[in-house]
Amino acid sequence: MMYSVLHITPHFGGGVGSVLLNWLRRLDSCAVSAASLDYANENAVLTCKELGVPLLSEAHRDISSLLAWVERADIVLIHFWNHPLLYDFLVRNPLPPARVVFWAHASGFHPPYIFPEKILNYADKFVFTTPASFFAKEIESYPRKDKLSAILSTSGVERFATLQKKPHDEFNIGYVGTVDYAKMHPDFLKMCASIHIPNVKFIVISNDSQETLKRAASETGMADKFYFAGKVADVWPWLEVFDVFGYPLNPNHYGTAEQVLQEAMAAGVVPVVLDNRAERGVLGECGVIAKDTDDYARKIEALYNDDEARIALGEKAREYALSKFTSGALFSAWDAVLADVVTAEKHPRHWVSDRAEPLSHYEIFLESLGKYAKVTENLKEMANSPLWMSRSKGTPFQYAEFFPEDRELARLCHELLRPAQSPHIYAPPIMLLYALIHLLIPSFLRSFIAYH
Repeated sequence: MMYSVLHITPHFGGGVGSVLLNWLRRLDSCAVSAASLDYANENAVLTCKELGVPLLSEAHRDISSLLAWVERADIVLIHFWNHPLLYDFLVRNPLPPARVVFWAHASGFHPPYIFPEKILNYADKFVFTTPASFFAKEIESYPRKDKLSAILSTSGVERFATLQKKPHDEFNIGYVGTVDYAKMHPDFLKMCASIHIPNVKFIVISNDSQETLKRAASETGMADKFYFAGKVADVWPWLEVFDVFGYPLNPNHYGTAEQVLQEAMAAGVVPVVLDNRAERGVLGECGVIAKDTDDYARKIEALYNDDEARIALGEKAREYALSKFTSGALFSAWDAVLADVVTAEKHPRHWVSDRAEPLSHYEIFLESLGKYAKVTENLKEMANSPLWMSRSKGTPFQYAEFFPEDRELARLCHELLRPAQSPHIYAPPIMLLYALIHLLIPSFLRSFIAYH
C-alpha cells in the first residue's frame, strides 16, 4: 500500500538531520515530504532537491502552507524534542484531520527534555529512540502503553564496515559530538587529565564552538594533549586513527540513540562510556562501561596496556553494530508502525489548555515542562545545572532567543544569569546581552533583532 508521510522537524541538520536524510533517500515504500520549522541546512536542501522531495524550510514563517501539507499527508511524523518552534506550532495551531506519530529524539528523564502527558495524548503513536525511555517517570505511569514503542534512531552504519585502521604514533582517544556540558560530562577535562598514558592525544570533533573547552584545556596545562578538529565534513578519516572512543556524558544528558557511538562501534573503535541508560542501550555487551569518573580513566588505561584485548573488543563492537544499526533494521521497524497507523481514521486535534485566551511564549515554555513547570521557582537549582544553562535543548535561553518579545522569559533568563554560578557552567556573555535586550529594548525593535 502506498501512502504519503510528512516529516516535521524542529530543524533539519545535525544528527537528526542525517537520520531523516537517510530515510528520504528510500523512496520505494511511500511518498515523502519534509517541513523544517526552523532552518534546513545546505546539505538537506540540496539532497531534497536531488531526490525530488518537497521541502518547506523555515515553516514557522508560513504556517498556512504547513497546515495544508498536514491535511494532504496520510501520516504526519513529528521528530520531537523540546524546541520552542515545535511547541509554539503545536500549542497555537489546531491541526486539520490527521494521523500523527511522534518520534522522540530525547530520553525523557530530566527536564527540560521530558514527555509531558499532553504530548503523549496528542499522538496516535509515540515512538522512542531508545528503549530506556520506557523507564522515564511519565512513561511508567502513562496508562496508554499500547500507543508506545521504541525504534532505535540510526542513519545507517553500513558504510563503516570496510574501514581499516591507519598506523599512527600516538594513542588517540576520540570524542565526537556536543561539547556543551548539558551533554558532555562537566568533569570531562578532569577525567582526561587523570588518564596516565605517555603518548596520549585527545581529539575532539564537534559542530559546536570549542573555544571554551580549548581555553579550559590551556588553563589546566593540557593544551599539548588535545587536538581540536572542529567541524569536519566526514568522520571517516578520524575513525581510522582513533584507538578508543572516549565518550563520557553528563548523567542527566538528553541523548538517546547516539549516532556517533554507533559509527565508532561499526568502525571497530572500542567505546568507553559512563554507566548511563542511553549508552548501555546502544553498547549491549560490546563496549566498556565505567562505573564512575575514576573508573573511566582506569578502563582506558587497561585498553592501552592490552592491544590484543582492545582489538578483539573493537571487532566485537563492529559485528554488533553492523547487525543492529543498519538502515534496513530501521525501515523494517517503521514499516510496521506506519502500516498500522495508516489504517486508522484521521481526526483533528488541538492543544488542551485550561485557559480560553492564547498562551504567552513563557506559558508555552511552562507547558513543555509538564509537571515540572514549578521548577522555575527554584532558580538556584536551575542556575547550577548545565541542563538549564545551555542555549539549546528547550532551556529558557533558547525560548528567549526565538521569542525575544516575551518579558517573562527575559526576566527568567536574567535571574539565571546572576553571578553565583557553578564553576562548570558556561554562560556566554551573549546570553546576558539577550536578557538585557529583552528587558530594555522596545518590542518592535526586539522583533526586528530576532528576525534579521
